[in-house]
Amino acid sequence: MNPVPDSPALQPPSDLNPRHEPVLDFPDRELDEMTPADYQALGFMSGLEVHQQIVTRGKLFCRCPAGRRVTRVDAEVLRHMRPTLSELGEYDGCALMEFKTRKEIVYLLERGTVCTYEIDDTPPFPMDDEAVRVALEIALLFGLNLVSELHVMRKQYLDGSIPTGFQRTAMMGLAGSIPFRVPELGVDRELRIRQFSLEEDSCREVSDVGHRITFRTDRLGMPLIETVTEPDLLTPYEVAAGGRLLARVAQASGKVRRGAGAARQDTNVSVAGGRRVEIKGVGNHRHLPLLTHNEAFRQLNLLRVRAELRSRGVKTEGLTVPDGPRPWERSTLVVHAGPMLRRCDYMPLREARERGDTVVALALPGFAGLLTRPTQPGVTFAREFADRVRVIACLTARPFMIHSDLTDYGLTPAEWRALRKSLRAGPSDAVLVLWGTEQDVETAVREVFLRARDALVGVPAETRQSFADGTNGFERILPGADRMYPDTDTPPKAIPEAWVVEITGRLSERPWDREQRYRALGLSAALANRLAIAAGTADLFDALAVPAGPAAARVAGALLKRPARWRRRRAGEAPADPGRLKPLVDAFVRGELRAEGFERVLERALAEPERTVAELLDDVRPRAGDAELAARLVAAAVERCRALPDRPRASLVRWAMGLVLRDLIGRVDPRELQARLEAVLAASGGGVVR
Repeated sequence: MNPVPDSPALQPPSDLNPRHEPVLDFPDRELDEMTPADYQALGFMSGLEVHQQIVTRGKLFCRCPAGRRVTRVDAEVLRHMRPTLSELGEYDGCALMEFKTRKEIVYLLERGTVCTYEIDDTPPFPMDDEAVRVALEIALLFGLNLVSELHVMRKQYLDGSIPTGFQRTAMMGLAGSIPFRVPELGVDRELRIRQFSLEEDSCREVSDVGHRITFRTDRLGMPLIETVTEPDLLTPYEVAAGGRLLARVAQASGKVRRGAGAARQDTNVSVAGGRRVEIKGVGNHRHLPLLTHNEAFRQLNLLRVRAELRSRGVKTEGLTVPDGPRPWERSTLVVHAGPMLRRCDYMPLREARERGDTVVALALPGFAGLLTRPTQPGVTFAREFADRVRVIACLTARPFMIHSDLTDYGLTPAEWRALRKSLRAGPSDAVLVLWGTEQDVETAVREVFLRARDALVGVPAETRQSFADGTNGFERILPGADRMYPDTDTPPKAIPEAWVVEITGRLSERPWDREQRYRALGLSAALANRLAIAAGTADLFDALAVPAGPAAARVAGALLKRPARWRRRRAGEAPADPGRLKPLVDAFVRGELRAEGFERVLERALAEPERTVAELLDDVRPRAGDAELAARLVAAAVERCRALPDRPRASLVRWAMGLVLRDLIGRVDPRELQARLEAVLAASGGGVVR
């Protein structure tokens, strides 16, 4: 009997792109050469996972203080991690991968920021009520369907970032959506939110060298929210815009932490024929377009490699080595290459021999010529193998691998021929040489063949780390559902209806509602959008109660220009003191100040707190002798211009305007002043017309 078509056993993996046929003939292009139609042709789709620390006094499952960053070390703890079985008696593939790394994990403790809970010597305390209430408020801002009861789950992490080996996390909301409007991208639709969770943060990594990784525990256990979108972002620029929107919605609550490490985003990317790949730890929204663009073409190039391997008839069976130690003694695909390369003059191999490293060579049937295929800018297919070996086998030599697709580099032709003969490798086979400690090389050999078999699949399900140049590298196998199981130490926590009612009644204004209100005041769509997502500046604008009309747009524009300069002058970020700025705004609305004078006095009000508002206003109000002062300043500026011959007259006028307006800004009409400068400069013969 044939199984029914909808049988779960026949369903494809959920992380596959819904379009199964890759567009192999699509040419590789730079980010700025692509259009939305091009990404649609590629089948590009992406979603986001945004993590943000929330502001609370204490941590989530203990009563240690939250938000402290320390450098002092009072104690160290050494741990080794082992995987555990899921509820169904299965191991998560990611946990097994981390176990193969054989890491020693060192935790640096400071007594003021950790207790016995963090190092897994005490059961968790009841979940912090303050954290739950803050997370509820942000979940309501996202328009999510709230759960009525929090059930804490354990999410396995064997990379050492959490001493327990798992992260405690609780689902708070599901299936929401927010307006996604980006006029400059032509976007006006909904961005769906898949889920929203409250969880504990992990440790800060200090170093990771070889088989030892070191963490600092000060941020461990801090309350963290995770917002996961559906794959609704259809171009790399939409990914960046979506990340900014999610951050601004959470920031509208005023209860998320800011600064380095307080917010991190991961992005999931796939193209037609590919599968979901997660890029971790993107530090800035500006990096998202290039990262996601490069990942899209990495997947496309991996699919091209798969097509080539299939056309060559490469099979999984030919890329398998028997289980057991020393695979070079168990498989014809691997040989001990140390004796054959004992006279090799390649410096990394000479140094390896001096260290007593094990050197092996292995054959990849049918892979000749593919290891130098580009996958990302400046990156070849060989790095797919090297990254996986570096992370899992923990080889620390640089380099620790060389391959036969490289010509005129490393080994001599005679040495490559000797290795091929020993491996019985033909012209269509690639040969790799690896070196390191014996146990690490055993792990490395198996990982090379695992990655070679993955090449026949196309795009492996991986978590990858982002690099500053816009490329990415292997970090770990993508975790599956087996990593999650209920936390038997924490009872369910009911969410009182009274909390929901109270929080709903004082909910902060959402950015898109704010934007509509600003447009009603006369701000353009672009200006209203910029102001609505600039939370502190928007609060200051609201406090100033600017009436609708042209002045509102000018005040909003002036406020948006200034925060960066205010921070540089240590005058504090917006919001500033509305009471000090309100008389300046009122004078501008009444027409007592010119626009350029208002911007000057606004800046000075924050940069010079010792001066009174009246003194500041006097600086930009017209005075009886302004005409005579302007004439003297113009004459002095023109005299200085004569010392700058052979300059474009337009350039001289701009420079002279800066000299004159330094003392007269807000007190004279700049257009009249420019006309006078141009006339005097032309009459004096200063500069040349270009």
